[in-house]
Amino acid sequence: MKIAFYSTKPYDRIWFEPLGEQYGYEIHFIEFPCTRETLFLAKGCDAICIFVNDHVDSEMIDVLYDMHVKGILLRSAGFNNVDVKAAEDKIVILRVPSYSPEAVAEFATAVLLTLNRCTHKAYNRTREFNMSLQGLMGTDLYGKTAGIVGTGRIGQAMIRICQGFGMKVIAYDPYPNRQLEVTYVDRDELFRQSDFISLHCPLTAQTRHMVNKESIAMMKDGVYLVNTSRGSLIHTDDLIEGLLQKKIRRRGTGCVRGGRGDLL
Repeated sequence: MKIAFYSTKPYDRIWFEPLGEQYGYEIHFIEFPCTRETLFLAKGCDAICIFVNDHVDSEMIDVLYDMHVKGILLRSAGFNNVDVKAAEDKIVILRVPSYSPEAVAEFATAVLLTLNRCTHKAYNRTREFNMSLQGLMGTDLYGKTAGIVGTGRIGQAMIRICQGFGMKVIAYDPYPNRQLEVTYVDRDELFRQSDFISLHCPLTAQTRHMVNKESIAMMKDGVYLVNTSRGSLIHTDDLIEGLLQKKIRRRGTGCVRGGRGDLL
C-alpha cells in the first residue's frame, strides 16, 4: 500500500517511518500541505494521509477518485476539514478515534497556569536579568469558577483537573453526561458565570464562532479563555476587540498534536 503523507514534520518521520516498514506500507513523506496544487503528488498512491491544516473539498475528492486513491487517512480526531458527504461511495475516510484525553487537558491547564502567572513573560525577563515583578502577578484559581464547554473524554479530564485545584466547575454540552459530578448549565449561563472558560468541543455548524461579540459581552470582565480545540470556534476579530477592551484578560490557544500555541 502506497500512502502520500502530506504536511510532514520531522517528528512524523520518527514515528511513522519505522511503522511503515513494520507493516509493509510504502510512505511518501511530503512536507507540503494538501492543496489543489499539490494533489498531483498523490498520483500512484492508494491513500493520502493529512493533518488538521490540510483541506480536501468536493473538487479534490473527484480528482483523488479519478486518480484511484481509495482512502483519506486523518491524523486527527476531527474531520471538519474534509467534505465527508462528497466522499460517500467514492473514497473511504478514516480518522483517529481518540488519543490521550489527559494530554490535551493537561496542556490546556498548562496554558491556563502560564496565562495566570505570566510565566512565559517572566522567563523572557529573567533571561535578560530583569527580575521585576511588575505586570506579572496572577490570582488564585482556588475557589474560582471554571466553565468547561464539551464534556467528552477531554472535557472530563479537564473537569477532574479543575476540581483538583479546588475550583467550582460548571459545564455545557448539548448531550449532558448525568453520571459526571458536575453542574450543567446552558451555554449563555456558562459564559456569564465563569472566571475561566476552556473549549473542548468539535467544530460544527452549531459551534462555529460560538465565542463572538455577543457571547464575549456576556462574560465577566477579565475572564480567561483557553481553546485547545478548533480555532474557528472563536471569531478572531471579535476576540481581538475583547482583548483590546480588556473584557478578556488573557487568552491562550494551542494544538497539542502539532506542538503549537500562542499566549496573550
